Amino acid sequence: MARLADPDLVLASASPRRRELLERLGLVLEVIPADVDETAQAGELAIDYVRRIAVAKCDKVFEGLAPGGDDDSKLAVLGADTTVVVDETILGKPVDADDARAMLARLAGRRHEVITGTAGRFGARRIERAVTTLVAMRALQPAEVDAYVACGEWHGKAGGYAVQGIAAAFVTDLRGSVTNVIGLPVAEVIADLLALGALPRYPPARFGVPDGP
Repeated sequence: MARLADPDLVLASASPRRRELLERLGLVLEVIPADVDETAQAGELAIDYVRRIAVAKCDKVFEGLAPGGDDDSKLAVLGADTTVVVDETILGKPVDADDARAMLARLAGRRHEVITGTAGRFGARRIERAVTTLVAMRALQPAEVDAYVACGEWHGKAGGYAVQGIAAAFVTDLRGSVTNVIGLPVAEVIADLLALGALPRYPPARFGVPDGP
């Protein structure tokens, strides 16, 4: 795949939601998904897990662009990983419809946490953090769960739901970053990238999705 001539940031993620959130701010992205092992380690806390995976994604792409640490790309790389946590158990992406149904049943009528780890590198500088949002979901009728699973929105979503989609009808309270639940805590990410000195063209003259190539 040909590289963009003048991107603002390399996104080490294939998530269309993360891409959309950043492009709304006028950033031109080069997307290079990082293939890393996302298996949780025995006894690993969720907050440590997402930070570790975010760092692994960021480092793999950064080192691929700048072998040996030579930052010839002059671009920042951002890695991120999001998970849902209930009863100290990590809920990743459902493997099938039955798994999605089981996750929704576990989340319905109670609160859970959504945690996103982010990691950025720009030259010799790096920054990482984890952001937690508390989400409450109302009790769901079995027919609602069936209808949601049938619609397929749960595919590729941590915890088996998308708060920016149909599942917004299930959420009664959200405390913290809304975009974090979607997949990226944008306010915190932009602050971190600016702290790294990585976005010299931000903000644009007008916010919005930039014209593509």
